Amino acid sequence: MPIMAKLRDHEKLKDLWPPKFDMPEGLWDVYHPGGEWGELIRVKWVVPDRKGDLPYISVFVQWNDLDYRTAFTSDDTAFLKRLYETLRDHGVGKSLEDVGNLILSF
Repeated sequence: MPIMAKLRDHEKLKDLWPPKFDMPEGLWDVYHPGGEWGELIRVKWVVPDRKGDLPYISVFVQWNDLDYRTAFTSDDTAFLKRLYETLRDHGVGKSLEDVGNLILSF
């Protein structure tokens, strides 16, 4: 039976949400404040070139006029693919708080 939960509360995302973001390229003293700050601007499904490496989702957020990046990965590739599709179809252009409120039914 599928699990229905807000994205932020989903059992498989407990260690991934809220995301922890890398600093923008070339900026050494500008940090994302953590939590659900910013707007989801892009997600990308990435299949690594190296055999045996798991696919991952590359997530881009804009906050305070800067772009931040993080990645989500999981051994459960089917779950990760559904998460990617949900973020792509229902999360891009929304605040991270709104993304955290998305209901996942998988």
